[in-house]
Amino acid sequence: MGFFDNPEEQERKAKLKVMEDKRVAFAQRLAKEGFAPQRMLLTQSANGGFVALCRPDSRWCLIVSPGFGSDDDFRVEYFDALNARAETVFVAAEGMGGIFGFGTKGQRGVEYFITCADGTEACMSFVGSRGSWLECTLAKNPLLKTQRRRGDANVVWDFQPLDNGSVDRALKVAQSYFPEVAVVTKQEHT
Repeated sequence: MGFFDNPEEQERKAKLKVMEDKRVAFAQRLAKEGFAPQRMLLTQSANGGFVALCRPDSRWCLIVSPGFGSDDDFRVEYFDALNARAETVFVAAEGMGGIFGFGTKGQRGVEYFITCADGTEACMSFVGSRGSWLECTLAKNPLLKTQRRRGDANVVWDFQPLDNGSVDRALKVAQSYFPEVAVVTKQEHT
């Protein structure tokens, strides 16, 4: 039995197809509503989905995708003003900093928490070694493409990985979306 005949691989492909079906239906719904932000910031979530922030008009728009394999659907919320907070994250490297499998790599960056209407918080994480991010224009937005992508691709596959070298660039972009949010320093330990 080969890798592609594996039942787990078949299940993974089925989940990707469901996610792409949801994304296409969501993109078509937004297109009918005339949703066309010039810029959008997206970050990967811990559950395999993503969180997106944009300003299509005078209001802010937050989009939270379903997690990988989740039965949830896309959630969209509009805000006149963002209720957000930010925390710096620093996790010191241990051992040999992950070199040759000894110890762990250090992590640094900022996490932005946006309060939703139901009181929950959506997290946009810009921490090295924890995820990925993407800022895109309307023409290159993988979320808003109304046609099916080849091979049931996941939108997060288009994101750029966050490593300690790219965090500063990502944070500059993020700060343009959160200009009035003060960053609080926090220390994490593994």
